[in-house]
Amino acid sequence: MMACVLALLVLSLLLIGPSASPPSSGDVSEGAEPASHCPPRWLLLGQRCFAFYPVWSSWSSAESMCSQTGGHLASLHTPEERLFVGQLVRTHTPVWLGGRRAQQNGSWVWTDDQNQEETGEGGACMQMDPISGELHGAPCGELWFYICSTAASSEALPENRTPVKSGLAPNVSLFDAVWGPSDALAEEILRWSCFFQELQSGRLKQRCYSSFMQQEALYLQRVSSMLEVLVSSLQEADAVRSLLLDTLEHYSSRTQNPINSPPPQWLQSSLQSFHFVVLEEPIYWLVALSARACLYDLLSGVQVRTGSGSELVYQDWSEESLKEVVWTQRYRQVLEKHQDQVDVFKAIQVFRQHMMNQKSLHKAIVCDDDIGDTL
Repeated sequence: MMACVLALLVLSLLLIGPSASPPSSGDVSEGAEPASHCPPRWLLLGQRCFAFYPVWSSWSSAESMCSQTGGHLASLHTPEERLFVGQLVRTHTPVWLGGRRAQQNGSWVWTDDQNQEETGEGGACMQMDPISGELHGAPCGELWFYICSTAASSEALPENRTPVKSGLAPNVSLFDAVWGPSDALAEEILRWSCFFQELQSGRLKQRCYSSFMQQEALYLQRVSSMLEVLVSSLQEADAVRSLLLDTLEHYSSRTQNPINSPPPQWLQSSLQSFHFVVLEEPIYWLVALSARACLYDLLSGVQVRTGSGSELVYQDWSEESLKEVVWTQRYRQVLEKHQDQVDVFKAIQVFRQHMMNQKSLHKAIVCDDDIGDTL
């Protein structure tokens, strides 16, 4: 196990100085992609840019995420916009739009305050059926995907400004660089996770193990559906796409039966963190997904004792953990192969956020016999 202090001391040796500032919008190098009036991976229609986010979110959280990109949940004012958005969405899952029912008269008001839209009965927030294109009201607290829109820039922006400068020194592994700053966080999870404590002490109870598996199923079920949409958008067959497809199959096999109860708050917060990677290059998706595999790999090196009555539970866990450990090496190989295409500072931030998601998951595990079920 890496020591936290050592990791922090050597991090400055792993990294070269920050990348040079990107050129202005007018400095487009030869061979660069055509300029656009929208942010990267957003699509232009008229004077507005649209982006589809396959990220599970409540209406208010989705609106908050959209506002961080300088826009709002999408409002639709013309048949052309409705058709365009219908073609943009690549899912069977309903998506949130920017309509909300006014309290005064029950009419629909868009988030851009432009005009009102009449639609059928239902909840106070507007969603679109991606198959039929119909608009419906739904309870605002439900989790769906969403579409953001923002005003197009008055100046054309290049799709790709300059090649990415990774920030890594020669012969340094990206995998080691992202793992080092999160080593202390991983050790913290080991110290206070009731699941890890029972596992290490040899007193792992069926109740605690079942709680862990149920919380993981909640997480993997939602991440699988997001990952399915993301992978479907990739055309080029390469090592990144292949590993994403295998991860999707692996996650899907671990989801157990769908749980229809409202998702707990820890899960909603964890899912929202994917907002910041779904429009990035696919290699950053792997950085995010590798956090879970790294935590399993760390746990596999912890000495455990098998207590009386826990042999079968521990055997079950041991078989599952061994399956998970192999994923760490697969992520390492692909990340290192493509590390020259990755901004290491961004990768560190992504990895740490998704390690925090694992921390939230473990805080939700119930092991105390005196505590009632939370599911």
